[in-house]
Amino acid sequence: MTTLIGVFAGSMVSRRAQDRHWIREQQATACVRVLRESSSVLVDLSDMDRDRPDDLPRGVWAPTTVDWRPWNEALGIINLVASKDIATAAHAVDAEIWRFHIAVRRGLTPEENWMELRGRVVAAQGRFISVARGHLSLTGDPLQRLDGRPAPDDPIWQTG
Repeated sequence: MTTLIGVFAGSMVSRRAQDRHWIREQQATACVRVLRESSSVLVDLSDMDRDRPDDLPRGVWAPTTVDWRPWNEALGIINLVASKDIATAAHAVDAEIWRFHIAVRRGLTPEENWMELRGRVVAAQGRFISVARGHLSLTGDPLQRLDGRPAPDDPIWQTG
């Protein structure tokens, strides 16, 4: 009888460990997808801004060229498998993408700075990564920097 109880208890512990591993793997995959698709949207928004017809006045909304399906699927998967904190951080990325998209569609005003608007999305992505690392990384240590891109005021961005 003791042997049977031991086998049963061992199988329960093993099953829980497998479930935790599966959930962690699903969350990590969903987080990667959020980062990949949000980066794709940034590229699409850059293309949309670059390709805006010169004869379309600012304030007149250009048709969107962004395919939202992959981004919305990534958010849906996050909502399905991730913790509340991770999902909330993904929603914050989505909110900044919306703001950026609206500004690009209507044409940036002289007061708006493309790099600043993009930077808000990138900052939200950074917060998302920090939250995800806190849940998924063994150490959970936050990153000090997310990329090697020079700062907006770096001389490399000066033209002329």
